[in-house]
Amino acid sequence: MVPKSGSQLRNLAFSLSESVLATQIGEALRSELGASRRATKTVMRWTGVSDRSAQAWLHGRASPSGLHLVTLAAHSNSVMSTLLKLTGRGELEIGLRLKEIEADLERLLTLVRDAYLRAD
Repeated sequence: MVPKSGSQLRNLAFSLSESVLATQIGEALRSELGASRRATKTVMRWTGVSDRSAQAWLHGRASPSGLHLVTLAAHSNSVMSTLLKLTGRGELEIGLRLKEIEADLERLLTLVRDAYLRAD
């Protein structure tokens, strides 16, 4: 049971509508996958939904719910980032890119070492 006063849950009850969620998730999916037939098939493969549902999500006509939303977030950094922003937790987004940042730093370190060895 959620207490009636002073709950953080009340702060999360902002004016997020189903249509806003659908639009935001659609934009996130399209930014990562595009809006092609291939993108639709990728969403279908990730979630096991029909062609019609995948297209509706990609074009922001409907939003995934429950397990499908979690599954999309697990496969798509764009969807996860969108969810973090929608819940007011956008500052956690850097954690999504941590592995990419580490790999970039490793490549840079290798380049520096190679340049240093060639200079000797």
